[in-house]
Amino acid sequence: MTVMDQSLPAQIQLIDQLEGHEDRAWHVAWNPARPILASCSADKNVRLYSYSASPQSEDNSIKFTHLTTIPTGHAKTVRAIAWSPSGKTLATASFDSNIGIWAQEGDEENEDGVSNAAGEWECMSLLEGHETECKSVAYSSSGSLLASCSRDKTVWIWEAHPDYDFECMGAPLPPLSLSSMVAHLNASLPAQILASASYDDTIKLYIDDPQEDWFCFQTLTGHESTVWTLAFSPDGRYLASGSDDCTIRIWERVQEHKWECVSVLEGHERSVYSISWGRGKPLDGGDAGSLGWLASTGGDGVIHVWEMRVRSSEKDPSKKTISHRAIAKIFNAHDVHDVNCVVWCPRKGSEDLFATAGDDGLVKVWKVIPS
Repeated sequence: MTVMDQSLPAQIQLIDQLEGHEDRAWHVAWNPARPILASCSADKNVRLYSYSASPQSEDNSIKFTHLTTIPTGHAKTVRAIAWSPSGKTLATASFDSNIGIWAQEGDEENEDGVSNAAGEWECMSLLEGHETECKSVAYSSSGSLLASCSRDKTVWIWEAHPDYDFECMGAPLPPLSLSSMVAHLNASLPAQILASASYDDTIKLYIDDPQEDWFCFQTLTGHESTVWTLAFSPDGRYLASGSDDCTIRIWERVQEHKWECVSVLEGHERSVYSISWGRGKPLDGGDAGSLGWLASTGGDGVIHVWEMRVRSSEKDPSKKTISHRAIAKIFNAHDVHDVNCVVWCPRKGSEDLFATAGDDGLVKVWKVIPS
């Protein structure tokens, strides 16, 4: 039974429950350009849903409609998905070690942007090279680069060319002395920094050097167990990491090539599997110092929503410190099942919406509402 924490300044309301997957749901991805939500599963399928573009109704209702199911043809679980910034291309990362690039031939949009979304999706390209399970994929904000990571301990960088042609630009490797496996990654531009999380309890930060290709410029340490998930802040100045040690660490870019841990968030009783950092809607105090909302979830079935801010030091106003406060919390979000993924909606006006995927095979859509 789902239970909310009524003592906090906001509540998490279930907007819709999307059924259809025949096995655990691993990941969800909001289309950045069109009102479409995608989900993937161990059943090897990707499901697409459309939703009303204006969720600001008095009863907070928003309707989701199943558009189509993409039978990906992957031989094993589809572990992660990522939309390109244009919203026209979808990447699928599979345990069969391959990455699929999906699009619609002759994709044309009406004024609502979803007229052809239910049309047939085709695999335009299959990216091969990883030796074992692909864990995650992420596009750069320009859409020109795609990053992939695998259980084979490598991160690959692919450059997107016209006609869905992708060229491998580099495969940065962790030091060979580490017995680690990359678990998750995220890409951020304009800084063009790539972050990877690992079973060796560390986070590695990569940057592109035109003369040396991609290389690791810093390894972040501090977590005491596997790092499962990463999320950059909307402004790119901070990085959040979630771990098997049940904590979330916030890292700040203090110099061009130097990041430091500036805060530790606690509250989960089991592994933190997924975090997402969205713009949010400040509950009070206006936008001054706002860093958005951070959502976290994992093996305890709890969803936390934290409001993140930057504040000036009382002793030295020129110095800034990051602060956080819990604004919403819900227990048993997917009943007794693990919650594998949480992702904020990036579309303007819908910053208080997020979706989750769980071991129960369900995708749920939630809205944060002031108490």
